[in-house]
Amino acid sequence: MKNKFLLVLLIFMSLNAWTNAQRHEIGISLGQPNLIADIGKTNFIQFKADGANTPISIGMLYRYNLNNRQSLRFNLSYNKVFFDDNEASEGYRIDRKLSGMNNIIEASLLFEYYFFDINNIQNFASSPYIFAGLGVFTHKNPKYTINHQLIKNSDGTYKPPMNSSDFESSIEKSTSTKLDVSIPFGIGYKFKFNYNWLLGFEIGARYTTQNNLDYSNLADKNFTSNIDPRLLQQGNLSSSIQEEINKRNSDIKESYQTGNTFKSNDWYLVWGVNLTYTFGRPPCLCN
Repeated sequence: MKNKFLLVLLIFMSLNAWTNAQRHEIGISLGQPNLIADIGKTNFIQFKADGANTPISIGMLYRYNLNNRQSLRFNLSYNKVFFDDNEASEGYRIDRKLSGMNNIIEASLLFEYYFFDINNIQNFASSPYIFAGLGVFTHKNPKYTINHQLIKNSDGTYKPPMNSSDFESSIEKSTSTKLDVSIPFGIGYKFKFNYNWLLGFEIGARYTTQNNLDYSNLADKNFTSNIDPRLLQQGNLSSSIQEEINKRNSDIKESYQTGNTFKSNDWYLVWGVNLTYTFGRPPCLCN
């Protein structure tokens, strides 16, 4: 009985010490993201205000302070990125005139290191910091259906093909969501004021395992071919029509390949500010 009592007392003391060592922060972040890929400009940081086409990053965060200089941070953010060849500095991109946008939703776990004590009980403090971690993100992934069908007459009937290219081809686009991995890292500076409030300014880069955030490097699985079965029921023409279908599919896929001109997987960078409120018990070394 005595041993059980000592065990319970030991567990209680351990939990109490852990509780005293806790400190939490919750807050929001706001900034601008910038995609560095094969389409658009390759600036690391951009400041852009263009109405509905303004890039925006908005999120929320939770921070657990391990001690006065080290923290773990969980981020959840929405990033709306734009890419436009007209804004690039390279002539070949400007001549190409491609553009688009993507929505990136990221969840990441980061380790932060502060160069000065800032997680103590202080009315005012400030410190530069660095961070790195691992993230996952979702993004728009285009899908294209290539439809090959008989040509429709004005009276609503379908015209039998007279030769191997006497049929119509059209493209339908849809969008799915894809999950990928990112490696975020960066630098920042944080100010603490009025004991419980903290304001941070930071610039972070995300290296991704994806090379298609600007839709410039579509794979075969992004395309589906839909063939009207009547096209392949044209006797001696059927094999020639199939060859023409294959050629059109190949040409269409190639037209969507911009190429890996950036010579790397895609990156996106985010600059911005975050405002957090700290609560809970202070670290045990401050008691």
